[in-house]
Amino acid sequence: MTQLSDAKRESILQAATRMFLSQGYSNVSVDAIAEAAPVSKPTLYNYFESKPALFEAVVARQCERSLLALERIDASASDLREGLRLIARACVDLIYAPESLRLFRLIIAEQTSFPELGKLAYRSAPAPIIARVAKYLGKFESTTSLAFEDVDEAARVFIGLLMGDEHVRCLLGLKANLTTRDKDRLVNRAVELHWRIQHGK
Repeated sequence: MTQLSDAKRESILQAATRMFLSQGYSNVSVDAIAEAAPVSKPTLYNYFESKPALFEAVVARQCERSLLALERIDASASDLREGLRLIARACVDLIYAPESLRLFRLIIAEQTSFPELGKLAYRSAPAPIIARVAKYLGKFESTTSLAFEDVDEAARVFIGLLMGDEHVRCLLGLKANLTTRDKDRLVNRAVELHWRIQHGK
């Protein structure tokens, strides 16, 4: 793909992200996104075959930086707890980012009129993050005496510990967002609870 093609794709994604988050999924047309990009409608369809495909790309793009960070952690961390802290912080920074919270609210709001939206969003965001955590846990299981009954389930439990009540309160607007201190406390609590759940100590 040429540099010009990359720039056009990025322009489409930026316009779509801005419009979806400000106006909602159903209220934004492909024509409006193309005009805001600005590209022709056929050009937009050259990159994204449909509006759902474009939304999926928007969701995936939101997670890209965090997923890259998790890949780097996979290769560098040698202590499980410290590695989990690094992973947890990357996940918390992603999950609780204002733009991520707006995107999550959008998905919930549009779920009734577009049932496939939840599947698209889950496949693009939580699923890859859980897979990264499972990969990390599996690495330790294969090289140390640590054992998990089910690595995939252990990864899901870990991500669940990072969300829960804190995430619900932020989504409902009961809490503006997490402070640095809040994030540190959430990360440490998740790592220690996960260790106890998985290893009983």
